[in-house]
Amino acid sequence: MMLTLAMMLLSMVQSPTAAIPAYRKAARVAVIPIRGPIDAVTVASVRQRLAAAESQGADAVVIELDTPGGELSATLELTNLIRTQAPVNTVAWVNPFAFSAGTIIALSAREIVTAPDAMFGDAAPITALGPLPATERAKIESPLLAEVVDEARRHHYDERLVQAFVSVGVELWLLQDRQTGEAVFVDRPEYLRVFGVPPPESMTPITPPSDGEPFQIHPLLTMLAGGDTAEAPDDDIASQPLLPPTRTPLQAEDADRFDVLGQVVASDRLLTLKPHQAEAYGLSVGTLADDEDVRAFFGADDVLRLEPRWSEALVQVMMSWPVRVAFIAIFVVCVLVELTLPGTGWFGIGAIVALAVLVGAPMLIGLASWWDLAAILIGLALIAVELLVIPGTLVAGMCGAVLLLVGLVGSAVSGDLTSTPGQEQLVSGGLIVLSGVLLGWLLAWLVLRKLDTSVAGRGLVLREQVGPPEGAPIGASRVGSVGTAITPLRPSGRIELHGETMDAVCSGRWIEAGTPVRVCRDGLVVSVEPCA
Repeated sequence: MMLTLAMMLLSMVQSPTAAIPAYRKAARVAVIPIRGPIDAVTVASVRQRLAAAESQGADAVVIELDTPGGELSATLELTNLIRTQAPVNTVAWVNPFAFSAGTIIALSAREIVTAPDAMFGDAAPITALGPLPATERAKIESPLLAEVVDEARRHHYDERLVQAFVSVGVELWLLQDRQTGEAVFVDRPEYLRVFGVPPPESMTPITPPSDGEPFQIHPLLTMLAGGDTAEAPDDDIASQPLLPPTRTPLQAEDADRFDVLGQVVASDRLLTLKPHQAEAYGLSVGTLADDEDVRAFFGADDVLRLEPRWSEALVQVMMSWPVRVAFIAIFVVCVLVELTLPGTGWFGIGAIVALAVLVGAPMLIGLASWWDLAAILIGLALIAVELLVIPGTLVAGMCGAVLLLVGLVGSAVSGDLTSTPGQEQLVSGGLIVLSGVLLGWLLAWLVLRKLDTSVAGRGLVLREQVGPPEGAPIGASRVGSVGTAITPLRPSGRIELHGETMDAVCSGRWIEAGTPVRVCRDGLVVSVEPCA
C-alpha cells in the first residue's frame, strides 16, 4: 500500500496534467539562480533577491543551483537564510550541478528537483592547504554533519544517506522488506547486528528509465523516512527544533523480513547522485527541464526570474582575496611613493582609486556597513592631520593608519562578529589586509630604489632643479647647504638654494615662507630643516 502511494506521488510530479498537492500550489513562482562559487557576495545577493521576490508577490521560490561549492561560513548562512527568510514553499532545483556547498543548500529547501542531466553530492569540506589531519577534518565536518542530519530529519530523508555526502567512510547497504516492498538504508554495524555476517561489497544498480517510460521506484523508497512519502511535508519546518531519528534501528529478529539489494556507497568514496538515483533514494521528487516545467510543477500562473545584478558579478571578482591583496598593495605603494615624491600627484590619484575600489566593491552589494566607512574616513582624516597640522608627532598618523586598516578588514565582514561565520570572515579579512600591506611595503621599496637610479625616476622630480649646483662635481652632496623657503613647506614646497629654485620637503614641523633652511638630506628628494 505504501509503495503504491509513493508511485502515485511520483507519477503526479511527472505528469503536467496531474493535480498539484495543496502544500506546493503557488500562483507566482520566483526562480533565484545561484551560479559559481558560493561566498559572502552570494549570501547578500540571495538575501536581496528573496526580499524582491516577496515584494513582487511570489508565494513560492525555486533556488536554482549550478555551483561547484564554496565557503563553509557562506554555506551555513545561506541555509539559515532559506529556513528563516524564504517562503515555506521553497524548492531547490539542481540545474545542472550542485556539488559540495550546493548539496548542503539543496537539502535545506523543502523539496529537491533536478534537471534531466543533473548531478549533486560530494560535499566533503576541503581547504586550499591540501589534505587535512583527521582531527582538523573532524572539526570542519562537524557543523556540516549537524546541518545535513537536521535537514534530513526535518524533510524526512534518511540521515545516514545524507551523511555519506559529507564524510568518507560512511558505508551503506539497501534492504527491502519482502512483504511490503519498503526499503531502508543500514550501515555496517547495523547490517552485522541484523544478519550476523559481513555485508556484500557489490554496488546496487539503479537503472534510469528508458525514453517514454515512467520511472519505476520499485523496489526502493517509502520506509526511508519511517512513514508514508505521500504525506505532505510540514508547513513550518523553520521553527522546529532538531528532530529525533525517524527510524527504529533494526535488530537480529528482523533478519527474516529483509532481502539485501546491495551496497549504496562504499567507504572510500563520497555519495554523488544522478537524477534517477536521487529519486530512487527519496531525495528528489521529480525532474524539471525548464521554466515551463517549473510552472507546471507548482501549477503557477507565471514564473518570475530574479537574476543577479551585474554589479554582483563585478563585486564577486573584486572581493576575491587575490584582487583585494593586489589593491591594498597598490594603495600602500602609491601612498609611500607620493609621500616620498611630493608634488607629482599621479601616485596620490592611484591611492585614491585603489581605496575607492576596496571600499566601493563591498558597498555596491551591501556588504560594507556604516562603521567600516566611518573608520576609513576618520583614519584618513587623522593621517591628514599628521601630515598637514602636527607633522612629526606620529600619534595621529599611527591612529589613523590603524583605523584605516580596521575599516578595510571590516569591509570584508558581512556576518555578526559574535557568530562563527563572522569571526571566520574577520580572520580572513585580517590576513588579506596584512598580506597586502606587507606586499605593498616590499613593492614600494623596490619602486623607490628603481626610481632613485633611473632616468625616469629623476624626471619625476625635475632633476635639473634639484641636482648639484652648476660647476659642482658629479655626485656632490648638498647636505649642510643653506637656502631660503620661498613658499610654505607643509610638508612640501619650494626653496631657493645657490640661486636655484627647487622642490623640497620639511623634516619635522612646518616651515613658513622666508625662513632660512638647511639641507639635511640630499637625493631623489631634498629634505630641509629651519636654521637654528
